[in-house]
Amino acid sequence: MITNISFKKYLTINAIGFGLGGLLWGLALYSELPDLEYPFHYLAIISMALFGGGTIGLFFDSFKEIIKSIIAGLIGWTVGVSLSVVFSYYLYLYGGLFLVPIGYLIEIDVLKEIINLKPDIGIGGFWLIFLLIGAIVGFFYAIFLKIKIWPLVWRAGLGLAFASLISPVIGNIIGNYFNSLLLSYLITFSLMGIILGKSLGLGVYKFKK
Repeated sequence: MITNISFKKYLTINAIGFGLGGLLWGLALYSELPDLEYPFHYLAIISMALFGGGTIGLFFDSFKEIIKSIIAGLIGWTVGVSLSVVFSYYLYLYGGLFLVPIGYLIEIDVLKEIINLKPDIGIGGFWLIFLLIGAIVGFFYAIFLKIKIWPLVWRAGLGLAFASLISPVIGNIIGNYFNSLLLSYLITFSLMGIILGKSLGLGVYKFKK
């Protein structure tokens, strides 16, 4: 569609697309408080696939590729979220073990407040789950768009995992400063989308060229 787009512009476009998807994700989660238990929501699948997939597909040379990118996102997020639910207990358990060393620097209760969202929604604590989801999403983008699979898989997996750890920290800081839980949710999931978008955009641009 826009094969001559510059690298920086492409990353920016993807950051905006996935960031918008994340913004809607955060809004959907906030709207379901206090009954919300997990950050995985069907509207996240739709918003991230539509806005994120649409921008990923802009690098290709036809509208058909944009549609394929959106479909890849829908399938990838559906499969990823579904598997995360099945293996959530084990992934949460083992993911928590990797965070134990940080507990020697920061009290566990304080750490949980920093990397998760109120009232008790795991974000950073689910980093290993987000790693799985990101890797699966990257896999389906690679398959549908005919890109090298492994580079997109590990970039998307690590990108979303890292985002799940750092985004709630920033979201909580800003949200607490303005005394707004809504702002915490919007910033957290927008940043997660932005980081994932840049990670995927880098893989698509580099391995499609």
